[in-house]
Amino acid sequence: MVSLTFYGGVGEIGGNKFLLEDGDTKIFLDHGEAFGFGGEYFTGWLTPRTSRFGLRDLFALGLMPEIRGLYSRRMLEPTNLNYSEPEFQGVFLSHPHGDHVSHISYVDEDIPVYLGATAKRIIESWETTSTSVNFGPHDYKTFKTGDCIKIDDIEVYPIHVDHSTPSAYGFVIYASEGPVVYTGDFRMHGPMARMTRDFIDKAKEERPIAMICEGTRVARVEKRKNFTEQEVWEYCYDVISGTDRLVVTCFYPKDIDRIKTYHGLAEKTGRRLVVSTKVAHLLCSLLDDPGIEVPDPLRDEHMLVYKRMMNRYSRWEEKFLEEAVDAEYVHRHQPELILHLDFTHFTELIDIQPEPGAHFIHSMSEPFEDEDPEDRVKSNWCRRFAMKRHQAHASGHCSKEEIFDVVNEINPKKVFPVHTEEPELFKGVGSKVILPEFEKKFSL
Repeated sequence: MVSLTFYGGVGEIGGNKFLLEDGDTKIFLDHGEAFGFGGEYFTGWLTPRTSRFGLRDLFALGLMPEIRGLYSRRMLEPTNLNYSEPEFQGVFLSHPHGDHVSHISYVDEDIPVYLGATAKRIIESWETTSTSVNFGPHDYKTFKTGDCIKIDDIEVYPIHVDHSTPSAYGFVIYASEGPVVYTGDFRMHGPMARMTRDFIDKAKEERPIAMICEGTRVARVEKRKNFTEQEVWEYCYDVISGTDRLVVTCFYPKDIDRIKTYHGLAEKTGRRLVVSTKVAHLLCSLLDDPGIEVPDPLRDEHMLVYKRMMNRYSRWEEKFLEEAVDAEYVHRHQPELILHLDFTHFTELIDIQPEPGAHFIHSMSEPFEDEDPEDRVKSNWCRRFAMKRHQAHASGHCSKEEIFDVVNEINPKKVFPVHTEEPELFKGVGSKVILPEFEKKFSL
């Protein structure tokens, strides 16, 4: 019997964690953390005690399922669940975003973790540059489009899709009852939309018995502008080319398409893109990757690395510091620069002192809620320094209409909507829609 059990991504965005079983063979599709994970019990400085107590707090509060043969000995020692030898043959990661990968930190080290070759580089850079990120030791096995991963009688074919990070994949899985398709996260409007088309064509050809489909933007009211990356470029070009003031931007530091967009804008407008040491480390990690082309932050004439004023620096930062620029440099060269600034680094504006009339381009998702605390704080910083705020972002996800078109084109026998807060809206598509339930096993 082939079955699916959903341990996350059910009526929520992120947290994808799906178990596919075929006889004695068991594999997980993704192992992430939902965006609102633990919000009922934790906030601000109140956080789970995972560094000392492993899964103890998360089990006690019902935030993680107690599954035998899945978790590492170290994570189970402080809990009431006894350790047992691994009972799963692998975890397949669709792409390197936290809502799809973060919970592999709890998984037994002897269970193989399959992921794209570039995704492995991104995860390793992430671990190196973020003190709060530690996925633990794993038996990583990398793949690329065209590979076939055979596990017992199951065959898994990863096929690239376009998303807001490189190395994003959907999967076509050949099980004993027929093909099962998992979309991962994908979009039709990105610069590599042809890759998503490759996935759709293959999935359609296989006539799947089931499809696990993301629906991030499947909602009754669409609050996001449906920009393409090219439209982001054009909008930002008008802003940057029309000012002689500093331009500050905030975007996801692992969004390589967005980094390349702003690098191109810097070149086109005669400016230089200033990035953090974390972004510089990620770019350097990908320089010799044959599957992607990125600028060299240490050698490219249109790039600079920013050095924050700190008492001590991490060892991985050392190679960036000698030629790095500081707040004083940015202050003195404002008309020549585009400064990428993480939200957690907004205090750098106090040292930089932007001239009134500078521009702030928010190149991230619009807030989900009208009263979003983080968005309110960003607006306050803009007002404090008399910066004009703009919104320019291309989502990593399809619109509702695009999602439904894809489902109808692939035409699976059953559709399981995940990664959405309103899965019931899928009821309008042609295939039989089954709403997942947490920890419930569905036979295929």
